[in-house]
Amino acid sequence: MQYLLTILILCFALPLKAQWTSFELENIDQENLEQQIEPLVKTISLSSSRHFIAPTDKNKRIGIGVSYSYGINITDNNYSSELIEGYPNLAGNLVITDNLLLKGNISLFKSDKDIIQSYAYGFGLNLTNKENNNWRFSVLFSKLHGPDDLRNRSIDAVVIKEFKIGTVPLFMGVGLNTYKTRLLFTDMESVPNSIKGNAHNILFGSQITRGRIIIIPAWQVNTNVIVMSIEILGAFK
Repeated sequence: MQYLLTILILCFALPLKAQWTSFELENIDQENLEQQIEPLVKTISLSSSRHFIAPTDKNKRIGIGVSYSYGINITDNNYSSELIEGYPNLAGNLVITDNLLLKGNISLFKSDKDIIQSYAYGFGLNLTNKENNNWRFSVLFSKLHGPDDLRNRSIDAVVIKEFKIGTVPLFMGVGLNTYKTRLLFTDMESVPNSIKGNAHNILFGSQITRGRIIIIPAWQVNTNVIVMSIEILGAFK
C-alpha cells in the first residue's frame, strides 16, 4: 500500500510542477543548432511514443489510458533545458489474440503560440506466455506536427522482461528509437532542412494493478536525456 501511495503522489506531483514542452526556437544559435536541440528532439521522440506495456487479457480487450512524460536534460546544453518540460498523451489498445494487441496514442496541447499535435500507432507482442519472467515486444510509429519551427517522425521499439523483487512487479529492457526532424526555418540559410538521429535508451519501471486500473511508472535513460513517465490505464471488456 505504501508503494502504491508513493506512485500516486508522483503521478500528480509531476504535472503540477511542470509546464508543457516548448517548441520556440527563434533564439537558436545557427552554428550549434543540432547540438542545442538534440536533447529536445530526443525528449519529444520518446514522449510521443508511449507504449503502455500492459498485460494482454482476452477478457478485457479494450484499454484506455493517459500518460504524462517529463524530460530531464543531462547534457550541459542550457538552451534545451529551457525548452524541455512535460508532455501529455491519451492512449488506447485492443487485444486481438492471447499474445497480440494493437495500440496507439494521441496528444493535443498548447505550447506558447503553437498547438502541438502528435499521434502514434503500432502493436505489442508477448514473446513468451509466462505468468512470471515474461518477455514483451512493442513497436510504435509516431508523428508530431503543429509547431512553427519543426516536424518530427520517429519509430520506437522496446523489448522488456518482467520480473518481481519480493511482491513488487518490475520490468526492464532496451528501447530503440530512430527519428527524423524537419526544420522549417525560412530565414536561416545555414540551417539544414532536416536532421536524423536516434534516442536509444535503457528503460525500467513497475506495473501496479488495482482492479481494472494499471499504473505504470517508467524511466528511460539516454546519453542526453532522462524521460520519466506515469501511465494510467483502464482495462474493460
